[in-house]
Amino acid sequence: MSDITHPPTIGAMYEGLTRKLLEVAIPSHLELQIVRGFAVDGFGGRSGEIDCMLVRGTGKPVPFVDGMFEWNVRDVLAVIEVKKTLFGGELADAYDQLKGVAAVTSSWLKGATGPADFSLDASMRRYAECVGELLPDDWMGMDRAKHMIWHSIMIDQIAPVRIMIGYGGYATEGGLRRGFEQFLAERVQQQGHGPPSLPNLIVTKGAALVKLSGHPYCSPIYSDGWWPIVASSHVNPTLLILEHLWTRISYLSPAPELFGDDLEVEKLSLLISAKPLKLAESDRWSWQYQVLNASPADLAAGPEHRPWQPVELDPIQAVVVRQLCKVDISTKDQELIKFLQKEDRDPEQFFRSLVDTTLVARDGDDLVLTTLQLKMVMLPDGRDVAADDNSGRLTRWVDLFMTDWHNKSS
Repeated sequence: MSDITHPPTIGAMYEGLTRKLLEVAIPSHLELQIVRGFAVDGFGGRSGEIDCMLVRGTGKPVPFVDGMFEWNVRDVLAVIEVKKTLFGGELADAYDQLKGVAAVTSSWLKGATGPADFSLDASMRRYAECVGELLPDDWMGMDRAKHMIWHSIMIDQIAPVRIMIGYGGYATEGGLRRGFEQFLAERVQQQGHGPPSLPNLIVTKGAALVKLSGHPYCSPIYSDGWWPIVASSHVNPTLLILEHLWTRISYLSPAPELFGDDLEVEKLSLLISAKPLKLAESDRWSWQYQVLNASPADLAAGPEHRPWQPVELDPIQAVVVRQLCKVDISTKDQELIKFLQKEDRDPEQFFRSLVDTTLVARDGDDLVLTTLQLKMVMLPDGRDVAADDNSGRLTRWVDLFMTDWHNKSS
């Protein structure tokens, strides 16, 4: 990049490069700014100095320091910590800087008064997709383990997106996985290293780690209670950065134009799963982690992207989901149970299969949709497919499918 060897100057060069990239990626009509400085909670708490912050509104200039600001964390959309290289010590330093932003967000939420100026609908949908149940109205009194999962999902919608970028360092996906696994193993018993505090994205030249807490990437909890929470990827890291930033922006103002056709899905390889754990002989809870090892061949297998596909429903599922588009359905409905038994379907296993699609969740004894705008389509090959079409994604997929179908038929 340059023959300059003075470390502070090199750091400033990489920070400047990151800001320039963000300026190009963020549409000017959104009236957002990219600044350097500190996130504050409005009650005296502040983060460490952050290299790049994507902000809205107005901040407070730091006296006698050009271009540096204090910005209330409620108006900070994203924070990016930039490192020339991202190995052990630098990774730990960047983590602590981003963890400080998460802590400032928590202190701001605890001290905030009056009605909230944001909606948690996106987090509620992600929770339903991950857990398979609607969030109860009295979520403060819900099961502690599920509350911990809800808190992790919710805080990642409210807090700034926390991104760590290393222009050098771990050059392979496997190397980054091992480095972060070792870092977390050394700190797992320390406060501030559970899922709510983990960065949303860690990017190096050759790989990335992505948090799966629902904004934008998520994964349903396994039947044994383990929640996939960190995955790795070697797709173009710029795409991952943009997905995170654009998702955060879309929570403030719908911006479907940012996502394009959105008909490809990035390949992600699971690294870490998390599970709430009640500590022995104590009322305290913590998190435990489980690491999934993957060989270089496993990580390299397959394309970097795969085509997005709607959910394919079997004929009986299609009948029930079509009814769910009209009204919620009770799992105790005797007519429904008789219908399923007549079709040789075990009712409970059938209900579980619907929940596994993530289009449906339980609300007590009822089945309800998790989507904003579910649409079902019967394809000319006889299959029934369904997906949330609130962004037009399913419509675009059907258009491509039908074009291909007609081309093959002609």
